[in-house]
Amino acid sequence: MADISTIPNPNATYGARQSPSIQPVEEITAISVTDKGHGTYVFDLGVNHAGWPKLSMRGPRGTTVTMRPAELLSSDGTINQETEGTPIYDRYTFSGNGIETYVPIFRYHGFRYLQVENLTYVPQVNDLKSYTLRINNDVTGTFNSSIKLLNDIHKIVNRAVQSNMFSVFTDCPHREKLGWLEQTHLVFPAIQRFFDIQAHGRSIVRRIAEAQLNNGMVPSTAPEYPIFSGGFRDEPNWGNSIILLPLYLYQSYGEKALLEEFYSNMVSWIDYLTSKAKNNIVSYGLGDWFAIDQSTPVGVTGTYGYWMSANGLATIAYALNKIADAQKYSDLTSNISSAFHTTYFNATAHTYATGSQAADVFALEMGAVPITEQQNVIQHLINDIRQRGNHTSTGEVSLPSWFRMLSFYGHDDVVYDFLSRTDSPSYGYVIIHGATSLTEDWDGPAPARGQSLASQNHFSFGAVDEWLMCSLAGIKQAANSIDYRILDIKPAIVGNISHIKVTYRTTRGWIETQWNRAGTTFTLKVMLPYGSIANVYIPGTDATSDYGTLIQVRKTEPMTIFKIESGSYTFKSVINVNTKRN
Repeated sequence: MADISTIPNPNATYGARQSPSIQPVEEITAISVTDKGHGTYVFDLGVNHAGWPKLSMRGPRGTTVTMRPAELLSSDGTINQETEGTPIYDRYTFSGNGIETYVPIFRYHGFRYLQVENLTYVPQVNDLKSYTLRINNDVTGTFNSSIKLLNDIHKIVNRAVQSNMFSVFTDCPHREKLGWLEQTHLVFPAIQRFFDIQAHGRSIVRRIAEAQLNNGMVPSTAPEYPIFSGGFRDEPNWGNSIILLPLYLYQSYGEKALLEEFYSNMVSWIDYLTSKAKNNIVSYGLGDWFAIDQSTPVGVTGTYGYWMSANGLATIAYALNKIADAQKYSDLTSNISSAFHTTYFNATAHTYATGSQAADVFALEMGAVPITEQQNVIQHLINDIRQRGNHTSTGEVSLPSWFRMLSFYGHDDVVYDFLSRTDSPSYGYVIIHGATSLTEDWDGPAPARGQSLASQNHFSFGAVDEWLMCSLAGIKQAANSIDYRILDIKPAIVGNISHIKVTYRTTRGWIETQWNRAGTTFTLKVMLPYGSIANVYIPGTDATSDYGTLIQVRKTEPMTIFKIESGSYTFKSVINVNTKRN
């Protein structure tokens, strides 16, 4: 037997469970089984997922079989555990009493394939099933479009989110199973549109606070098993989850008590970052993780994390009526963005730092770009995307900003052009090469740039689901609204999409939008729950409404804006075939 390792206490405390339990939510049956000779058989479950394999088999008393899970196959058709860490296996010894069923209930695997070794008979494909596991958070959103590739992109993101939705949000369900914190806020809008994570998020905030060090540093994983070093322990865009996750829970669910309870933790974190800053620039960390363009200086990414922390804490202080603190952190936010501009702006090239897409979108989101330069910088960004064949060059940290800034400045068509790609690097590329869950890097199961295989089940690039719901479908909470009291419904009509239908459940009830485009006729149907109001933006100034009570109608070229209360509505207008949202 191997030696047992011990690790330090991660400062976790015992208490009642605060979130839904981990449960089987789906049963999958294998779709094929292949004989590899010498009693070895490889089952294919069809999708990469997290769960318990359930294998019904038989064998002579005392015979032991070995079961090896994997995400991928080798060229000879046996399993390949390169992405998971090898060896990973379960063993079962038969009693000899007919059919015996094995389920490893004290652990779970992230896998698509199961290789079973030392069987004494030929198994049937339905001998293997798998229970997919996750925290049993309610499903609160659906997405469907006329474009199969968009639907498939959403499916692999959703599968990866579910595969990592355990007591903490893990990075992957097979290798580390650690609670890496950056995903809790970078991908929060995408997760929250499809799952109720109010209780789950509250529990994670407590784990983060328990892991925080006395000097204010928030480690990159919580609970902190094990203790890493360098950027893998201390990273501005990982640690700022202590501020951003409670803030996003408050904005989404009205969860104000968390802000009060952990305010001192947030102040300790911002004080720690301030102690690491030089002239309001933070130059340490992991950078823009898994970026295609790795030229972005670590100071650009680190300072963005510092700005997000300061901006988030200013918002929280205002919400708690801590006016002096709110002004203090608002001033810090402004000082950071000014320092960023002074340090990194290239006036000749109208870009920031190395001219990477990441640097441009960070500058835009931070408000660091002067008004007179904003269109120049966004054009520089678009030019780089076009020169790369309509591809992003961003990594995990900058990708959410990439989607948001292109949409904010009216360039959803550029986003759609990227999402339509099936060459590397893109979501479409990993899909056509067989990925059934979102992968850790942009190439998935088919590395195109000489790199090693990465995890095939990561949701770190899942920010696309935020764009699908908030921009393409158009359901977005209005600025300064809490708990979806006020919405802006402003769909992006791009590409060759003919229809979109989404549903989303807030604490107030279900929201539904459905838009169709037939030639030059645009139709939008909206269902709004009691207690919410919305500003509905319809392209063209000749838009009409057939149903519901309108509070106000305002025509502002090139939009007609309807203000509506709860109810069901249908809006129609005549649009240009190539309408682009502004």
